Amino acid sequence: MESRIKMLREKRGLIQELLAVEIGVTQQMLSKYEKDITIIKVDVLKRIAEYFNVTTDYLLGLSDMKRDLSGQIKMNETLDEYYDLIEVYRRMDGYDREMVWSIMQTVGKTAEKRKRGVGNDKSSDL
Repeated sequence: MESRIKMLREKRGLIQELLAVEIGVTQQMLSKYEKDITIIKVDVLKRIAEYFNVTTDYLLGLSDMKRDLSGQIKMNETLDEYYDLIEVYRRMDGYDREMVWSIMQTVGKTAEKRKRGVGNDKSSDL
């Protein structure tokens, strides 16, 4: 299971801390799950599967199929919604894709900090 959770996290460009916040565990606990040091709780397993839109069987290494039918339908709806954006990205060369991906990761991390309330103290801007 270590490789699947870590692989999905890294593919999204997430650091452990951000994913841990999203699924409601500590960074240390997520690290233990990724290294298969600690047995993952069922509710956490479900949250991770939902977050990445994969089956729990996929996360547990019981199946190589990432999604069941409902998960695939959800993925298709998302792809349909963002198809134009995907097409623009697909036509970019590697350098531009890397730059856009880097910008998206930075924006995502900033949004996460805002969600957690980090840096929202307006008095510090004075």
